[in-house]
Amino acid sequence: MDVRRIKRAMRGRFGRPLRATYRLAETAQLAVVRPLDRIRHGRATPEERAEVARRVTMTVKTFERPAVLRRCLASARTVFEGRIVVADDSRQPTLDLGPGVDVLALPFNSGVPVGRNAALDAVTTELVLVSDDDIVLTAATDVVAAMNFLDDHPEVDLVAFTRIDLPRWRAVEAHDASALFAGAAEPVLPYGTLVGGLPVVPKTPQLYLARTESVRRVRWDERLRMVDHRDFFSRAAGRLVSVQARTVRGYHSRTPFDPFYTSYREDVAEDLRVLARIWGGRATGD
Repeated sequence: MDVRRIKRAMRGRFGRPLRATYRLAETAQLAVVRPLDRIRHGRATPEERAEVARRVTMTVKTFERPAVLRRCLASARTVFEGRIVVADDSRQPTLDLGPGVDVLALPFNSGVPVGRNAALDAVTTELVLVSDDDIVLTAATDVVAAMNFLDDHPEVDLVAFTRIDLPRWRAVEAHDASALFAGAAEPVLPYGTLVGGLPVVPKTPQLYLARTESVRRVRWDERLRMVDHRDFFSRAAGRLVSVQARTVRGYHSRTPFDPFYTSYREDVAEDLRVLARIWGGRATGD
């Protein structure tokens, strides 16, 4: 299946029925999973929620998607009561997002790494919950379980949640070193090693709970603007231990038909040239 051809068709002048079907499928899926996840996973106790709020800061990078950002934050507030830091490099950053949400208004189109680093620098808690703006959290996004895992396993730096891409219902996972750039360091623990029942992985979705100081040892490369993901985990190899929690998850609901947003999201030629200089060969994206 040629995914790029399908995307072009859906964005074209005759793609309206396909776009409507896509959005309807996403909306229906979220309408079903939200109550099901509440039934299956329940709700953290007030004491657990208070501890998470005290020890965790959530960071969100956003760009030109105010409605998507508000949906993310509304979903986050169903499972997380702590401070949220939003890094926004839109033309008009979205402000007044509610109590406990701090917005870092950045110069227009500063890029993902600049935003992620700025948000990270604003974190004062020992743990950081990293997310993108197009993530929907539910009761299955068990921050308490991830926090407890880090407490029980000091050798682990980062617990990734499983990201479910909608509407394809595809779980994003990476289990071997081919997910990284050639030349990445050898891992601290071999990939696939089980720590507390969770596998060590080379690269995770941008939805995870991590030790703040561990992430600060790596940070994001601000020579890049958009294509930061594979580079971050390639540089983290040999420095951080990341595991994947298959039963803790969030849902990825994108905006593939917004022409203004995608014109910036897909403008990655310079990033790829930078990555090629750093890693050699023909570097690819995330």
